[in-house]
Amino acid sequence: MSGQNSLEYSVLLSVYAKDNPAYLDLAIGSMVEQTVPFRDLVVVCDGPLTEGLDASIESWREKLGDRLSVVRLPENGGLGAALAAGMPHCGCDVVARMDSDDISRPERMAKLLAKMRDEGLDLVGGAIEEFDRRPGDMGSVRMPPLVKADIDTWLKGRNPFNHVSVVYDRHAVEEAGGYEPFPWMEDYWLWARMIARGCRCANIPDVVVDVRVGDGMYARRSSMAYLKSQVRFFSTLHELGIVNRLEQAKAILQRAIATALPNSLVRIAYNRLLREREAGK
Repeated sequence: MSGQNSLEYSVLLSVYAKDNPAYLDLAIGSMVEQTVPFRDLVVVCDGPLTEGLDASIESWREKLGDRLSVVRLPENGGLGAALAAGMPHCGCDVVARMDSDDISRPERMAKLLAKMRDEGLDLVGGAIEEFDRRPGDMGSVRMPPLVKADIDTWLKGRNPFNHVSVVYDRHAVEEAGGYEPFPWMEDYWLWARMIARGCRCANIPDVVVDVRVGDGMYARRSSMAYLKSQVRFFSTLHELGIVNRLEQAKAILQRAIATALPNSLVRIAYNRLLREREAGK
């Protein structure tokens, strides 16, 4: 990978009007407090923001100076478009993703960068722990597959990387076509294209990010729009030869069942799917 002998990295974060300024402060602060500091932080404003969010960004601009770059898009175009717009502004070959409402643990980047450097990888992620009001209050850890063989297996039916946890070689991302608009699936679609091109990748077993969740996330997963995006996604994977007809049908069926469930049961259904894949069933 490019830049593997250097620990310098950029952080890429997208924010939009419905985000919470207090959560954004915590997210940025958690990256500022990393034991291995970033060289630059790129914040992409996906459309006009609220006064509170603008004030938060301005406050961080005063603290970080030219280490903070702000990219403002005239309209909200979605995560894929926002990250694609922000990538050219990253000053390093290595880029770490961050979301506007999650909290990175202090050793996150030290652990991920060490794995990337020592093994010459293009893409590295880690485990995340979900929380509702405060980190640790749910006891829900999402452990991804660790080695390439298992990542390839997961790819056929489930996203093998926790997007908010990853660090990657931007050149490997760009060679695969970069982020493309694909509602709810932007990162999964990117990993599929990268892996199809021979991306060297792995996950580490450490929890590196505390991820804020709520009923809203699971409500989205029970929406018809989400299901339609999933159907289109796995159909595209079939066209590319990544999944066969049976694997395509199984993935779509699992998500169709979740869509038909009441919102209160969607979380259980997705966690059950996660446990089954962890067990290799």
